[in-house]
Amino acid sequence: MSKSFPNASQLKSLHLLRALLREASYLPDPTARSYFRRYIVGRFKAYQPTQNATSLAKENRRSGFKRRPITVIESRTADMQKKAEKGLNYLRRANMGERSCLRKVLLHTYGRIGRRRYALLDDLIKPEPPVNSEAQKADPEELAPLQKLYYSDRPVLRLFDSPKKVSDRKVTFSLSAPYSRLQAVITGQVQKGAALHALLRKTKLETDIYNVWERPMPIKRARNNIKRWYKDTMEKLLPPLPNAEWDHLKALATGEARWSGIVPRRTPAIASTQTDDRFVSSQVAIQQAIALDKPTKADKRAELQSSTDSITARTMRRLYAEILSYCCKLEWDDTRSGWVSRWASTVPPVFSCSVDDALFSGVDEKGRQPKLSAARNAGKQVGNTSEANS
Repeated sequence: MSKSFPNASQLKSLHLLRALLREASYLPDPTARSYFRRYIVGRFKAYQPTQNATSLAKENRRSGFKRRPITVIESRTADMQKKAEKGLNYLRRANMGERSCLRKVLLHTYGRIGRRRYALLDDLIKPEPPVNSEAQKADPEELAPLQKLYYSDRPVLRLFDSPKKVSDRKVTFSLSAPYSRLQAVITGQVQKGAALHALLRKTKLETDIYNVWERPMPIKRARNNIKRWYKDTMEKLLPPLPNAEWDHLKALATGEARWSGIVPRRTPAIASTQTDDRFVSSQVAIQQAIALDKPTKADKRAELQSSTDSITARTMRRLYAEILSYCCKLEWDDTRSGWVSRWASTVPPVFSCSVDDALFSGVDEKGRQPKLSAARNAGKQVGNTSEANS
């Protein structure tokens, strides 16, 4: 049974997919090119009807995006096409050297924001396998101590130990031993002061034992306090990168590794003859399919800038240094017998060049000539003496 010819909406989605993949292949970072290719293909496959999918796509469930039902696809097609147009415009501006767009592309690539950040967080909050035999024999479905104390099976309560009293009015909640990797990242980020938006200030939750009426804190409110602290912490947390990726990013930021450079634009297809009507009509159809109601920022920028001269090795190195300041990696420290998060310096790289000493000869550290300064001071002393005599 042959498939029916795609309609106008399907053709527009197909042209947008090809345009997005083409624009993603020109990104100035190899990791960004690979990440956004997988991301774009996964997003479009999620809105591809099952009957139009290939047999390989039906068997492969590792795309990370759940395939939507046909009713959802039909109702969301127009909105998703607008989002695809917006993403295409954003990638074009990044490839033209607009710093804010290129910075956001790198933040998505290295998991500081977006879908990959949640994937890294999911890996971080997985408990470590138990070391002793008693913990291995424990039932995984058994409630944690804090779940038993608060009579609740909420998953967030499994991450914490029982409360510890630090004063007559305060108790603290710390993460339990199986989540030492998460605790190491939180502690390192608080010490480093790294944050994209709001700072992460506390490594553990500290709450009151009594409420404003001097009564014991209600269990329901105590559970909500833990849930609120955990939610706020996970929103500000910057998950660690794989060690090999963090080392490569650091080498790019410090100049140890060389930037791969800009991908040259491929030569667009041209008609074999001037009278090839089929080629001209197909080109017109593609332009009409992805045309917008008004010129985008990328179109306006293209009128003023016809090349990618603004993306230089120095620009990329500074961007890599900024992204690196938000990234860490986890290492096992034998001396501490625990996990430690390693953060790079947040100081941007300093670019210096050799200068002839003759340019600054005859001046002091403040840039003034010593003789003139001494003469001015002597003149001031003489003026003060004459005023005193008069």
